[in-house]
Amino acid sequence: MLPSYQRSIQCVGTLLVMLSLGACGGLPKGGERPPSTAMKNNGGTALAAAVRPRVAAHPGQSGLHTLLDGREALAARLALADAAQRSLDVQYFIWNKDMAGKVLLEHLFRAADRGVRVRLLLDDLGTMPSDATLLAIDSHPNIEVRMFNPVALRSPRLLGMVADFGRINKRMHNKSFTADGQVAIVGGRNIGDEYFEAHAVMNFADLDVVVIGPVVKEVSDEFDLYWNNQSAIPIAALARQNTTPEQFAAQRAALIAYHETAADSAYAQSLRDSELPGNSGIETFPTTGGGPRS
Repeated sequence: MLPSYQRSIQCVGTLLVMLSLGACGGLPKGGERPPSTAMKNNGGTALAAAVRPRVAAHPGQSGLHTLLDGREALAARLALADAAQRSLDVQYFIWNKDMAGKVLLEHLFRAADRGVRVRLLLDDLGTMPSDATLLAIDSHPNIEVRMFNPVALRSPRLLGMVADFGRINKRMHNKSFTADGQVAIVGGRNIGDEYFEAHAVMNFADLDVVVIGPVVKEVSDEFDLYWNNQSAIPIAALARQNTTPEQFAAQRAALIAYHETAADSAYAQSLRDSELPGNSGIETFPTTGGGPRS
């Protein structure tokens, strides 16, 4: 008969093997990941009209504006979300459920309410919102959420990570925000208060650039490469749950309420005072939103 400690080790080993097999076999198949690409023929959008003379003045070249200040970096993202008329392709390693994450998410919702197609690609380990929240976001008819290289065992996720560590260790650190295929923001900032000088204790020194011209297509092509990769799994296929209209309405109402409260802060005023050309900050706050997908 095996000593007790050996039996314990054997039981733990068996459990890990079972979890590993479950994690490897639990991800959705490719058929649940319909391909899509960046929208074409965006020449009639307001952003295209704004960009066109600058690009025409420098044929074959790309332009950039550095975002050294964290407040300006968030204001730029909000401004692009508000200006978009056809598409927003958004890709991040970290998306926190703090002020920056919630306010930017509400602006994505506002864009989707206008009919803008929003593709949101997030790294599964760097994303803080729960599956239920992500499903509610995805349930908007104009928003699709995909998770990069997700943990197959959603609960408890820690066990799923341990059991499938070899695969889970491959993460997506890309960060891009592209509006109408005309303007993109790329750089080192994830979505969280500490990246935009909004954290009460700790803030990161980081850098982004706003780009126009031919380089934007390269950013879009990179996004499509990751979006259509076999490791990018739709949250709806991954979580295998449904969001009811009541759940969607509750999530959206809470987000709108938070957004309205945030508008009264000194930080929000600093965004409205941003010198970034065309910045719309967080000056307007809708009280209604779109309905969930069936």
